[in-house]
Amino acid sequence: MMRLLIGYRKGALGMNNLVQKVSEYMQEHHMVEEGQKIVVGVSGGADSMGLLTALSELAEYFHLSLVVVHVNHGVRGQAADGDQSYVENVCREKEIPCYSFHVDLKRFARKEGMSQEEAGRYYRYQCFEKVRKEVGAQRIAVAHQREDTCETVLFNLFRGTGLKGLTGIPPVRDVIIRPLLCVSRGEIEKYLQEKGISWRTDETNLTDAYTRNKIRNHVLPYIEENINPGAGQHIQEMAGLLKDISDYIDRQGSQGFDTCVTVGKDSSCAIHSDTFRQLDVVIQREIIRRAIGVAAGKLKDVEREHVEMIRGLLDKPVGRRCHLPYQIQAVRTYEGISIKRETAGEARRPESICIDVKAPGSYTLPGPGVVIELTVKEVFKNEEIPINRYTKWFDYDKIKNGLAVRTRENGDFITLDGQGHRKLLKRWMIDEKIPREEREQMLLLADGSHVLWIMGHRISDNYKVTNATKRILVAEIKGEKSNGRQYQSIVNGGRSRYPDSRTG
Repeated sequence: MMRLLIGYRKGALGMNNLVQKVSEYMQEHHMVEEGQKIVVGVSGGADSMGLLTALSELAEYFHLSLVVVHVNHGVRGQAADGDQSYVENVCREKEIPCYSFHVDLKRFARKEGMSQEEAGRYYRYQCFEKVRKEVGAQRIAVAHQREDTCETVLFNLFRGTGLKGLTGIPPVRDVIIRPLLCVSRGEIEKYLQEKGISWRTDETNLTDAYTRNKIRNHVLPYIEENINPGAGQHIQEMAGLLKDISDYIDRQGSQGFDTCVTVGKDSSCAIHSDTFRQLDVVIQREIIRRAIGVAAGKLKDVEREHVEMIRGLLDKPVGRRCHLPYQIQAVRTYEGISIKRETAGEARRPESICIDVKAPGSYTLPGPGVVIELTVKEVFKNEEIPINRYTKWFDYDKIKNGLAVRTRENGDFITLDGQGHRKLLKRWMIDEKIPREEREQMLLLADGSHVLWIMGHRISDNYKVTNATKRILVAEIKGEKSNGRQYQSIVNGGRSRYPDSRTG
């Protein structure tokens, strides 16, 4: 296309402005080569009809051959059948081969365990690829345009996303091309009207049934009408800049991964802390994402909080761990962090919990509506300490390493008396005859390896309030009650036994 477009730019071909923009955009992103065959996804809506019409014009000049694929999702009854007939008739008039597919989308979504929106997208691309291989096409063209990029960026921003989620929709991904990303929906509709071409309207796009529809129907129009009419274009331009930044971080992340990560034969990843700590935090996050991807084989459902949990392990004692999707665990080691799949034995253990907490603050615990509230108060003379299984007072100034609510770890201990005698938590649990199946589920309030409070049981004598205490940490568990036995799911895995009455 490069050689032919030079003549076109001189006005020799006299094409419509939209087609010119599309041609130059396709050239800029190296979407097709002269003489290639393209599968075009056509629903019958304005965007896809604009894509088909524009590519038909370009095909005439650049010797492209087109094949249309239409997917009837079976959701809108006669309206969907009308869309299919319309697309097939247009293709017949244009003498373009058309392949139509029909699916019971609701049933397909249930079978695949997806939302209907996700299932529809998945099925469409399956159909596109099936036809592409059958007819020997080199590319698949889909009809995303500028507003689709804006919707995607805003949707990801509002939902919470990393940098990649703000880069919008890529013009080219593998064999998929999106020639209309350079034009707006208004430009497409104007182009079709000038050509005297009608289109079908999917009434579901006009409802607010989906979040994207709300952004399309309300948020973007409001921004462009009341803030800046060029907001859509600016969002797209910003997404392009962020794509360049994201690509740069990808390259740096790849180099950093090679420098400070060792990959084992079992796809485990060992991050070496000495070299890792020298890198910028942005690159550290990218390296961790890559390591999770290597260990798990995929990154779907891996979110920013998982990455930050692993970064936080660097400041934790050796042996501290956290659990991730796909039975992946990260463990603090002497050398750094190990990210690997749990073994069969480890996978059978209840999932460990570790929540770093600060006072004042309120933190969600396992169980319906259960939280732990932490407050700090000054000491008042002759104030009586409450005797309550689920409210405890501690000497706040004796806390040295920072607090965490967690399940037990190797090396945990508790102070038993005012003389400082300690006992390993494991031995305490054995001596107190705590059933083995409950030990991994009991929650602790801990200062490093020193346990302040075995929740529902006793507290450490080391942190008790004394006459020398100046500030008090108040820890209170709040939540639902069940059969008069408060918070059993927290202290003993929801079993029917009462916790040990010796609460310290």
